[in-house]
Amino acid sequence: MAFNHLTKQLNQLLIQDYLAFSSTENPVVKILSVTSFAQIVYVMQQYSIFPKELVFFTELARQKALEVRWNGVAQELKENIAEEMGLGTEGVSHYILLAQGLEEALGVPIKNTTPSIATSKLLRTVRSVFNQQPAYVLGATYAIEATSIPELSLIVQLLDWLLEGGMPKDLQYFFDMHLNEWELEHEEGLRTTIAVYIQPEQFREFEAGFIAIMDAMEVWWQELAQEAISSKVALAMAII
Repeated sequence: MAFNHLTKQLNQLLIQDYLAFSSTENPVVKILSVTSFAQIVYVMQQYSIFPKELVFFTELARQKALEVRWNGVAQELKENIAEEMGLGTEGVSHYILLAQGLEEALGVPIKNTTPSIATSKLLRTVRSVFNQQPAYVLGATYAIEATSIPELSLIVQLLDWLLEGGMPKDLQYFFDMHLNEWELEHEEGLRTTIAVYIQPEQFREFEAGFIAIMDAMEVWWQELAQEAISSKVALAMAII
């Protein structure tokens, strides 16, 4: 019960204290009125890199769970990885579904996007976070799951702006499944399995890991907005 109270507090913190996941206050949303199609496509290209790395980070978390014999958590993460890698989607990974959908919708390369300064910084920070103690890492992992629905909702919002409501069918399926089924199951599954193992003396470490990811994502979205608006974005308008 105490752990459920903690996760409720953290999810409330996400809503109250972080602009990155707000449909109105996100830094990229705030600049839509003064940006071009190419600048927001640039943001979408950079965003796509984090989902590409998600399985890698989840596997690091699974290994941390095994270190402390949180076997139920490790199994939950193993199942999440299998799903991300294509279980239930005919062997096509969720990242490929996203990347191909974005390439089809936007007409630009996605899969080979080079990380920008902001995105490279985010990935370095997250790798550092996932090199910490197990409770800290699992707090960070839970943060990624807890933010997935507001973040994906934000991506849908940006795509609606880019496509003027003309979301391709396959891409709509990707977002519908994540928002209405997959991510809900991942968050609940991870939260309930961690609750079996975590002790009250580990709550602070779990919370610190959660906040570390939140802080990193907040900075990333701020810096993506700055990169998009302050530089001349060179955009290849055809997939090579």
